[in-house]
Amino acid sequence: MIKDKFDKYTDEFLSEEEINKYTDNIKIGDIVEGKILSITNDGIYIDIGSKTDGFIPIEEFRNTKEITKLFKPQQVIRVYVKKVDYDNYHLLSYKKAKEIELFDKIKEWYEQKIPVEAKIVSETKSGYVVDIGIDAFMPYREVSDELKEKIVKENTKIQEFSFNVLIKELKLKDKKLDVVVSNKLYEGQLREEIKKKVLAQLKEGDELIATVRKLVSFGAFVDIAGVEALLHISNIAWYKLNHPQEVLHIGDKIKVKILSIDQQKGKVEVGLKQLFPHPWEDVDKKYKIGEVVKCKITNITNFGLFVELEPAVEGLIHRSEILWENKQPQLHRMFKIGQEIEAKILSIDVENKKISLSIKRVSFNPWEDIKKEFPAGSVHKGKITKILPTGMYVLLKNGFEGFISIKDISWTQKIKDLTKKYKVGEYVQYKVLDVLVDQETAVLSIKHLIENPFEKYVVDSIVKCRIKKVLKTVLIVELEKDVEGIITKREAIVEQKDLSKELKLLYKPGQYIDAVITNIDEKKQRIELSIRKLEKIIQQQLIKKYSEVKLPTLKDILTEK
Repeated sequence: MIKDKFDKYTDEFLSEEEINKYTDNIKIGDIVEGKILSITNDGIYIDIGSKTDGFIPIEEFRNTKEITKLFKPQQVIRVYVKKVDYDNYHLLSYKKAKEIELFDKIKEWYEQKIPVEAKIVSETKSGYVVDIGIDAFMPYREVSDELKEKIVKENTKIQEFSFNVLIKELKLKDKKLDVVVSNKLYEGQLREEIKKKVLAQLKEGDELIATVRKLVSFGAFVDIAGVEALLHISNIAWYKLNHPQEVLHIGDKIKVKILSIDQQKGKVEVGLKQLFPHPWEDVDKKYKIGEVVKCKITNITNFGLFVELEPAVEGLIHRSEILWENKQPQLHRMFKIGQEIEAKILSIDVENKKISLSIKRVSFNPWEDIKKEFPAGSVHKGKITKILPTGMYVLLKNGFEGFISIKDISWTQKIKDLTKKYKVGEYVQYKVLDVLVDQETAVLSIKHLIENPFEKYVVDSIVKCRIKKVLKTVLIVELEKDVEGIITKREAIVEQKDLSKELKLLYKPGQYIDAVITNIDEKKQRIELSIRKLEKIIQQQLIKKYSEVKLPTLKDILTEK
């Protein structure tokens, strides 16, 4: 399209009559050679081999300095004939001749993205006029950072150094060739070419020298022989960094390891910490369980303290490991980030990179004293502090609690909800079963206050019990306090005629009865009794008693008389 426009380039300036007007073989639109006769304040006078000399007006140039720099008297140059005037001077143009002659070359540079050497001619409000053989415009936005630095550095000598550009736009505007060039595009293309070559040579695992170019919150961008690579903040050090500037500075030359390469996207990721062994590799050799170490608090949470034993080696002190007497301390009030403390190592998990520590275990374990004060088998009274579905906590003394499992409340009662029987703040009597020093707790029991009924009572023994509840099909009876048993309807009715009657017509709560134990199941917490069987036993005992009495013989009777 540009070529088609240029084919009519000269025609647009002239009428057909003017084009066909010949004088001295010189016509409008010709490009001819001429010798500079003189240079004046008005312009340049040139001998083009015609009866009339040619003239290039001063207005074609930016200033007289440009003319002085480009031309000298007697210099032969090529010019474009704009107007033929034998009465005065032929009107010529030096720059238009260059535009026409260089057009094919410029078009080739543009289409094939061929770098062109350029020099700054002058500066405008929005950029620079540069010389690439003809005048072209380079906007400020098309100046690379490298060239900006050079321009600032050279300052007054900017017209003396050259640089490369790519032609970004090429079009005709107001019958004039308009060329926009970009140094930024050239530098970008150059970087891409270098990048491709370097990328082709890089391999994962390579260790290379890189230059830090830019620091951002998530890492650093480094240059490896012209290739930009990302050094993520997580790959700078084995320990946590808040910002890369803590260890890196722009311009630093550092050794890095290639972690990944994406040839298609041209992306490279590198690491710095990968050049050094992970501190956790030797943790189990450096530290031992039970050892007391100095560490620094790095974070305070609701569940504990995170502490640093050394860079990249952190551990956790759970809130329950802060004080012996208080398992829920106010950590934010007690400690500060950066504070140095002593703690004892409880466990080391190298595989999962976890170390658990304790502050309270650095000092004497008061549970040793609790064990002496509350020996197994001793009976005490304490306040209920917490009720759970599985049991309840009872205060031993200030700061120390024991636990009563729901299974240790009663020998025979199956309790599903402790809150129906007990309230927080109430006092209960308990027996100490054991004090577990290492687990910091005491095992307590209410049911052990009395003898185990499953060991005390035996099958076929006759007991006196009190009816607690009369249900439709069963009697709930109490053998002694907190020891219950059951008598089914079948075992509660003695007379056959009473089988159709309801139990509540035969028995009343609070009534005392005798019954015989028929079954004891400690696992199910169950004692079964029978009144019916007791009656049978009584009958059998009576029969046996009277069957053993001897009847008197006739001799006995006579003798007695």
